[in-house]
Amino acid sequence: MKLINSLLTKVKALLANLFSFKSKNKTDELDRKLVFNLNKKGIPTYSQFKTLPKFLSKKEKGIMKYLTIAITICLILLLGDFYFKHTTLVPDVGGSYTEGLVGIPQYVNPVLASYNDVDRDLSSLIFNGLLKINSEGVLEPDLADNFQISPDRLVYTFKIKEGVTWHDGKPFSIDDIIFTVNAIQDPEWQSQLKSALGNVQVEKLDETSLRFILKDPVTNFLNSLTFGILPEHKWLSIPSSNATLAELNKKPVGTGAFKFKSLTKDKNGNIRTYTLERNEEYFRQPPYLKELNFKFYGDFESATDALANKNIQGLGLLPKEYQEKVEKNKNIRYYSLSLPQYTAIFFNTKRNDALGNTSLRQALAYAIDRQLILQDSLDQKGVIINGPILPGFIGYHPDIKKYTYDLDNASKLLTEAGWKEETDANGNKIRKKGDEILNITLTTVEKVEYTKAVEIIKQNWQAIGVTTNIEIIGKDRIKSDIIEPRNYDALLFGEIIKSDPYPFWHSSQIESPGANLAIWANKDVNKVLEEARSLEDPEQVNKKYIHFQNIISQYVPAIFLYNPTHTYPTDIDLKGITATRISVPADRFNRISDWYIKTKRKFSWSIKE
Repeated sequence: MKLINSLLTKVKALLANLFSFKSKNKTDELDRKLVFNLNKKGIPTYSQFKTLPKFLSKKEKGIMKYLTIAITICLILLLGDFYFKHTTLVPDVGGSYTEGLVGIPQYVNPVLASYNDVDRDLSSLIFNGLLKINSEGVLEPDLADNFQISPDRLVYTFKIKEGVTWHDGKPFSIDDIIFTVNAIQDPEWQSQLKSALGNVQVEKLDETSLRFILKDPVTNFLNSLTFGILPEHKWLSIPSSNATLAELNKKPVGTGAFKFKSLTKDKNGNIRTYTLERNEEYFRQPPYLKELNFKFYGDFESATDALANKNIQGLGLLPKEYQEKVEKNKNIRYYSLSLPQYTAIFFNTKRNDALGNTSLRQALAYAIDRQLILQDSLDQKGVIINGPILPGFIGYHPDIKKYTYDLDNASKLLTEAGWKEETDANGNKIRKKGDEILNITLTTVEKVEYTKAVEIIKQNWQAIGVTTNIEIIGKDRIKSDIIEPRNYDALLFGEIIKSDPYPFWHSSQIESPGANLAIWANKDVNKVLEEARSLEDPEQVNKKYIHFQNIISQYVPAIFLYNPTHTYPTDIDLKGITATRISVPADRFNRISDWYIKTKRKFSWSIKE
């Protein structure tokens, strides 16, 4: 505006100069008078304007030329100022985004996707649940229109949204929900979600409503209803025993914001790329992005190379040790995401008899330098934890017993448990009880963060004489070879937790597909967790959970290490990302309909500040 005002001032000066100019002879003056008197209205006609140059001197013509240029510039600036003041830059439909993921899709199916982050990522984009967790961490309806809970908290009645269609155009119905719940409860489907829905009865009331009936009240039961719904008309003809083999696990049909378009495979049959396209008929706001492309890598080394070289535009959570390499790509913006996840060492006392001793497990807990793990494995991107309930969740216990790094105390407890310190033929410190050598195999999944952590723990444990072997398992084998058969002495693993610890610590969840990885049963823990589920008063639930954690800290069925934070890198041209706190990595896509690359200007008569 300052520039415009300045130019207007100069124009006024030029006009004043033009009309104050004095002719050198009377003829010129008479000619001027003639021109002005020809039109009685005092306004020059077009023909008069055409003849005007004949009556102007060279100097006057110069003045008119510059005046015309100045007026033109002023008009352009005024129009530009009007345009920008009365238009707003808004997202527009178009553009594609390519993200790299470490791993390969196995089951792009919400009923089977529990163990694989890649599967969960893709499923979250393709499927919807009755409820969803929004970007603020609050439950809200998704496919559900509304719901009611009975006073005794045993009956949950849902009414679904009308007009929702599957990606193939078929209408979404109550029958799809009932089919999905039955599939989860069917042992042949091998769904980990069975631990939360195994004893739930579901009934159809009419074409738009159904109800869930519980045997006993369950705290935060609604959190269990965020699983994606499967299309009955696609799955009904597939036998339960063949569910994990179905082509629909690779080429799914859902109701989500994006739908399956194509995939490519390598010569070994592994999926290398996966493309989703915008669902034009999405029942909510269709996304702005026209296409999502995913490329799959065997490890973070190759994935971060691709991001650094701009072969992809983003990466599904970036380990800290690769951030420096990625920073050579100057087009990257970094988002920090907090997850309700803890990493812990879970003991299998049924596989290794020595681990059945509480004092020994306490000694192993004292011997671990958590601060060093946080520094070397996560570059301080996380916090040390001491129990299974994290800050911000009901039941968080800041005064829980803490097993701080103390090698002397650890050695003392081992000796008291009957494990005497000796030296082997190679001069290494060992622990023996009679002829038995204290030997533990520590297993983890192939992930840089975890492999660094187990190396530190091995050094810690061997410092007190515990012979430690490390077993690193590929991501594609961790579920089938290790977790499901509970094939480990000690497992370092990260669990995504929910507000109800029952699925992770009740003895009924010891066998697969349950999530009790500590293979630990305790009558008092069972009782407390069952009672907590039946309570409605948050203060009473809080007290039960604190008592539960005191039992855990006393017996140490697991050693709790840290709660990590995650870095999500994406191209700076991708805008609209607002997530900061997520429940699972896939939740970074919660508001993907708001993400955009293309923009346009929207007109409004109101002036933009």
